[in-house]
Amino acid sequence: MNGINKIKSELNNTTTCCYCGVGCGIVVNKDDHNRITVEGDKNHPVNKGMLCSKGLNLHHTVNDQSDRLLYPEMRYNKNMPRQRVSWDVALERTAAVFKTFIDKYGADSVAFYASGQCLTEEYYVVNKLIKGFIGSNNIDTNSRLCMSSAVVGYKISLGEDSVPVSYDDLELCDVIFVAGANPAWCHPILWRRVEAAREINPDLKIIVSDPRKTQTCSLANVHLQLNPGTDITLHHAIGRCLIEEGKIDFDFINDSTNGFSKYRETVFERTVEEAANICGVSENDIRLTALYIGNAKGFITMWTMGLNQSVVGTNKNLSLINLNLITGQIGKPGAGPFSLTGQPNAMGGREVGGLSNLLPAHRDLTNETHRNEVEKFWQIPLGTIQPKPGLTATEMFDALNEGKLKAIWILCTNPLTSLPDVRVAEAGLKKAKFVVVQDISNKVETLPYADVVLPAASWTEKEGTMTNAGRYIAYLNKIVDAPGEALPDAEIICRFANKMGYPGFDFKNFGEIYAEHAGLTEGTNIDISGLSYEILKEKRAVQWPYKKAESLKQEAESGKQYHGTPRLFTDHKFFTPDKKANIQSFSDENNSEALTPEHPLILTTGRIRDQWHTMSKTGKVNKLNQHISEAFLEINPVDAAKRKIKDNDIIEVVNNRGNVRVKAKFSDDIKPGVVFLPMHWGKILNSDLNRANNLTNNLVDPKSKEPDFKFSAVQVSLYKKAKQKIIVVGAGAGACGFVKSYRTLNTEDDIEVFSKEDFPFYNRVLLPDYISGVLPWHNLIKMSDDEEADHRIKLHRGVSIEKIDKENKSVTDSNGITHFYDVLLLATGSRAFMLKDIPSLKGIFTMRSRTDADNFKNHVNPANGKVIIVGGGLLGIELAASLTEVGVKVTIIQRISRLMDRQLDPLGSQLLHEELTAKGIEIFYNDEIDRFLGEKNISAVRLKSGLHIDCQALVIAIGTVPNTEVVKAAGIDCKRGVIVDEYLRTTEKDIFAIGEIAEFKGFLYGITAAAEQQAEIVARFLCGDISKYYSGSLLMNILKMHGTDLCSLGLAEIPNNDPTYEEIIFLDRAKRYYKKCIVHNDKLVGAILIGDKSEFLEYRNLIENKLELSEKRLQLLRSGKTAEPVIGKLVCSCNNVGVGNLINKIKEGCKDHLQLCQLTGAGMGCGSCRPEVKAILDSQVNVIKKEDGVLVT
Repeated sequence: MNGINKIKSELNNTTTCCYCGVGCGIVVNKDDHNRITVEGDKNHPVNKGMLCSKGLNLHHTVNDQSDRLLYPEMRYNKNMPRQRVSWDVALERTAAVFKTFIDKYGADSVAFYASGQCLTEEYYVVNKLIKGFIGSNNIDTNSRLCMSSAVVGYKISLGEDSVPVSYDDLELCDVIFVAGANPAWCHPILWRRVEAAREINPDLKIIVSDPRKTQTCSLANVHLQLNPGTDITLHHAIGRCLIEEGKIDFDFINDSTNGFSKYRETVFERTVEEAANICGVSENDIRLTALYIGNAKGFITMWTMGLNQSVVGTNKNLSLINLNLITGQIGKPGAGPFSLTGQPNAMGGREVGGLSNLLPAHRDLTNETHRNEVEKFWQIPLGTIQPKPGLTATEMFDALNEGKLKAIWILCTNPLTSLPDVRVAEAGLKKAKFVVVQDISNKVETLPYADVVLPAASWTEKEGTMTNAGRYIAYLNKIVDAPGEALPDAEIICRFANKMGYPGFDFKNFGEIYAEHAGLTEGTNIDISGLSYEILKEKRAVQWPYKKAESLKQEAESGKQYHGTPRLFTDHKFFTPDKKANIQSFSDENNSEALTPEHPLILTTGRIRDQWHTMSKTGKVNKLNQHISEAFLEINPVDAAKRKIKDNDIIEVVNNRGNVRVKAKFSDDIKPGVVFLPMHWGKILNSDLNRANNLTNNLVDPKSKEPDFKFSAVQVSLYKKAKQKIIVVGAGAGACGFVKSYRTLNTEDDIEVFSKEDFPFYNRVLLPDYISGVLPWHNLIKMSDDEEADHRIKLHRGVSIEKIDKENKSVTDSNGITHFYDVLLLATGSRAFMLKDIPSLKGIFTMRSRTDADNFKNHVNPANGKVIIVGGGLLGIELAASLTEVGVKVTIIQRISRLMDRQLDPLGSQLLHEELTAKGIEIFYNDEIDRFLGEKNISAVRLKSGLHIDCQALVIAIGTVPNTEVVKAAGIDCKRGVIVDEYLRTTEKDIFAIGEIAEFKGFLYGITAAAEQQAEIVARFLCGDISKYYSGSLLMNILKMHGTDLCSLGLAEIPNNDPTYEEIIFLDRAKRYYKKCIVHNDKLVGAILIGDKSEFLEYRNLIENKLELSEKRLQLLRSGKTAEPVIGKLVCSCNNVGVGNLINKIKEGCKDHLQLCQLTGAGMGCGSCRPEVKAILDSQVNVIKKEDGVLVT
């Protein structure tokens, strides 16, 4: 089957979404660079052109190949690193290991753990391999974690795992009962159809049962906010009400069901009032629900994980299906029990028998006749397929822990995030003798344990089929080639089978695999023997069963395309031996773990809107990460108050299995006594403290073997770290930012700050305006004396640190005093880079401190002064502009051919040159100082070009050098700066570095915004928050020159003329109006704005958050946005924000400092005006309080 992945796609690039089980149709467009875009397929019967947020951004997961596995890798023993190998070497080694284990320990010593994201063809070949040729049933998938209770429920009640309804029934019903599901977020396109149906039919009744008030509830007529684990009690009570009111279908019950008498006895064991008390809902709501259902012409039940993921999940399913059966609401338009599939091909996997207890085409593994049918079809000896079910998902990892299972092959899933009690599962994987990981991403948590890594092709890179939740089978085109040497999963399995020496895997193409699968369904209840790729390409989606003869007959009679069977059991003949549906009876007992005084809260887990599963795909799309970017615990304020927890506090969730540490998120939408964690987050930088499944238990439903994810006993408490003494070395922007951030999180720890200068916590960026007199000194101060007292810091003014003793965790100051620390934060900043051989003449300055500024002011006479500035960077130009404003003549000497060469492109530099010369500033390029002239004071310089320039003062502004000498002397790793990790830790775990000295992945970020960003991350990390980590800062350069708008963000020029980068330019040369955007991989990566900075905030957000542009690409430089005029005294010169602009937003209701900055743009540039913004906010809030008659002290 070599080369099967090179099949070329059709010109018609239609496919199906690979996220949830809805199965939306997608049209894919491809450009000349093989980059794709997507749009909803208007002709598809499922979504009719609509796509959810995840589907709309699906192309980004394909275009972004930064995390892709590209080549096979292997290690020869556990102590060796993996290395790149050929496919033959990887598969031959794997085959040899598998043969060894099978020969020595038996076929059950190996296992495959697969995924509901696999294509049907992939499912088929791996199932055939393990059951038909290896001789074990040890194949299971992550569908066991989400759908197996529904499978068993359907099988017991209806005879087979068969969803009886069609999506179109949602538009035909008049009552929908949504139980344990949030389709508004998790199956959004289906819910859009429900919303549209409600618009057409306002009488459509919607009932939702869920312990949380989810987004789905916004459409509900009744929300039954039941206690977790009481679903069966609720369903029984509804059933009792229906029987009491005579709202059941006696004819259907008598003719088409078994078990009603026993059911009636069971549901009458409790009164409705008792049931209401147990469930925590009102009796009236239960009776109203029954009334709606009883009067319905069409009644659909709809459910998913809230019922399935339970220790009594099968019974929860059966108790809900019973409501359809006793009312006869099945097998007719707008009626039936509808299980919402969570994965795109969970149903396709079940069709081929891809679970440890299934055979293809819904055959029964324990049925010898069924096993023989499959054995004959596969042409293998009778008795090859074993009757005993194999290991299920959780059992596999238990078996690894016990040493019974030797080798596991994991494909297309990330179990170390998704399995329950996952730390135990991870321990099992550590003990495994041999692990194969077959995946697309180099970020899955299983990779560290892999002995062999096999790179797989992803969506649009292979062809095959999927079956959605409505039994629609869809064909997926191959549209682009997979990167590197990645192969389709089916081809990998077939190649491996050939290496094992097994016949029956020499397929010429994927169509042959599908044809074999379809042939195996002939004569079964899911017969698709008449289906082929050609038919699926033509019809887009077909519902099984699909018999060719029936298709020809229907099309001949109707003249329309036949798309299969829209609904099942229209004749009320079910797939049971007696053709009757089974109404099941059982107690309403919930066998989840008991709550205890130590663990009194119920933890439930689930999804959020814009993420899916373990975020291997959605986590790459930054637009999707904006909605909810961090893990959290949803908790009712009542439960939080009992534990003295405030909103957004860092809390710990604990039980006997593990712990999680996240922020608390208050919500009245969750019941007291219940807390919620999203399940998407796994490890963050090797820490698992955001991983919900540390806490979930491994109790499983005895029939379905599905874990009890929705009910775990936990305790929640405020995270309290041990009290520490923190020493901060330096008192610049980073140190100031740290103190302020830390004190919002922790008021207990001792903080001492050592400031080498007598003037701490000021904004050195504004020194040019201080020199010119535009700003008084107090406007540069970032922390006032009152704030200093409020923040409870011990400040050492004019005292530096001369020595660090990392072994004894102490520092020695310039007075010879030793101070001990628990945490040391280095924020020593930088000093001016100096020219060589500078004489000791008065009048030569650098500009890094107030002392420098004061000395300069005292030296220069504005009346007849002339100043030379060496260096054409930001500082030099801003100082030149400020001096010019007060009448000082300025000359700039630039060693190279243009200004701000790192921040601007050549055209930008030229426009800046024109702006400066228009202000009377003299500039010499490609020249350097050869000699300094003067006796005691500098009077002139001679340049290498021979030019002689008189001056009263000279300022050197040619860059900075990080102050790392003390750090290097302490033996802490340094290069250009101090080496730090993602939490700004140095090579000493208790020593951190921020600001101009911190070197992260080879970069130094010498801007205020970066220092403050780093400071916040250190503060959060020290206070227990691991969710936010450092990945670099956006380099922003805003020229603060009155009357001139100029800034740059990110890249100023395309690197190395790379053709994958694109420029968008607007230029009015005469007006010195220039705007340029640089785009790469649909992201804005750089911008220059000259003449108008109105887009600064928007572009900063796009670049900083690496947001995909999509349709916004067309709006870049075309938005027509006009800058809001400055109102009142200017506060923010970066973004032209005045006092009046701030006050207006405050009066509109903005009371949060950060939000005020974001709304107005103030403080979002260099950040220097943030203290002033905070002061204005505080004063205005006090004014508003006084106006409202509130006493302010």
